[in-house]
Amino acid sequence: MKSISPIIASILIIVIAIAIFLIFYVFVSGMFSSLTLPSNNLVNQQSQIISFVINNIYCSNNILYFNIYNKGNIPININNSQIIFTDNYGNTISINGSNIICNNGNIIPSGNSELCYIINNICYYNYVDYIKTTNFVYNGINYNYEILNNNKFNIIPLPFYPYFQPTNPTISSNNSQGYLAQMPQCNITSNPYSYAGYTGYNGTFGLLNCIAINYGAISAVVWFYEPPGGYGVMLSFESFQYPTIGSIENSSNKWNPWLYIGMDGNLYAGDVPGWIGLGISTPISPGWHMAVVEEWAASTSGPFYLALYLDGNFIGQNQSQPVGLPQLFGSNSPFPYSDIGAGQVWGWPGYPCSNIYGCNSGNIYWVFFNGTIAYIALYNTILNQTQVQQLYQSGFPNTLFSNNLVISYIPDPTYYNNNSYYFIPYYVNTQLMSQMGINSYNATSITPNGSVGPIPSSQFVYEPNPP
Repeated sequence: MKSISPIIASILIIVIAIAIFLIFYVFVSGMFSSLTLPSNNLVNQQSQIISFVINNIYCSNNILYFNIYNKGNIPININNSQIIFTDNYGNTISINGSNIICNNGNIIPSGNSELCYIINNICYYNYVDYIKTTNFVYNGINYNYEILNNNKFNIIPLPFYPYFQPTNPTISSNNSQGYLAQMPQCNITSNPYSYAGYTGYNGTFGLLNCIAINYGAISAVVWFYEPPGGYGVMLSFESFQYPTIGSIENSSNKWNPWLYIGMDGNLYAGDVPGWIGLGISTPISPGWHMAVVEEWAASTSGPFYLALYLDGNFIGQNQSQPVGLPQLFGSNSPFPYSDIGAGQVWGWPGYPCSNIYGCNSGNIYWVFFNGTIAYIALYNTILNQTQVQQLYQSGFPNTLFSNNLVISYIPDPTYYNNNSYYFIPYYVNTQLMSQMGINSYNATSITPNGSVGPIPSSQFVYEPNPP
């Protein structure tokens, strides 16, 4: 048998070596490729960076705005986000991205900053129950933003919360029982007013008197719903508080329904002594209305003036007669109680003398408003007709003319604490309140039995077609 020549053997060895190398190369390359493919995918995934900054959250005209800056390298879809608000009591409000609109669309490109706002909710200034922090959540990433102390607001969902009905129809057929809100008090130590032989008292006064005495003027703006046949007192000040029944025989009992609707279908504003000198009235129809009552002093020795507006229209103005100092400026007695939703009516126009409303019995009975009260704003100046018309056209709530806006109240059934506060400030001018020595801003709710306590949900009523 012939043997393989050395040349052929060498060629075979080279071929076999090349084949083995190729097989090994294919095997190793396939294994390396299978190992590196997930790693490359991971690098690609990690390169899609989500990063953002939220800043400048603020409330303007009841709309909550915020800025968002996309620091990452991929777009952010706001529709898939969530904002969680936390108030100073630890309560949370969650709003999803479907309730957020950004000015240039809800897809925010990388490197872009957008101004966005929240819909289906309203914000309002609140110095008692306010948002402390916000947590913006997107694709599992959180960004926390703490609200500045000088930017206190809260947020509630639409529709707008129901309105306060002071009277309680289930226990009262004549508006004599219900719920009221007592406004804050101040201490007057040097009342400068005197007129027609009367000198203003010192002592504890309610907020209506506090503003008038400290600043020489007050304007009250009240938004309310008047039902068919509705009547009752919306703003008042007294020397005694519900449910005390005063008596004309008791010289310490003083009362003043400052803004009210009589049983004769008229809206009234007035002050005593001397109703003839300080009294204005006008017919009123069912529906939504804004009333403005103003009272001011030309000087500390008078004369004094009262004016009334309804729905932006000037109704009239009267000057006091020299028969006595108006009670709003501290005549006859200190008036510790300024009330929303109820007051005394004995001897006042629009209420017939009867055993129910006084006169025949000599007792002074309380009358609660059986419509609804939506908003109250108190100013330390006289608003002119142009300003009143602006307020009417703007609706409520608002912060127009805030330099002179002392405080404004909204009834909020979602807010309640152990001190029985439901009428909470929508806006507070803390500087003006501090000048009067007032640092507690809430209006305290008083129940039908005269105690401080909660108002049931039945007293908050949705009214049709709010302004």
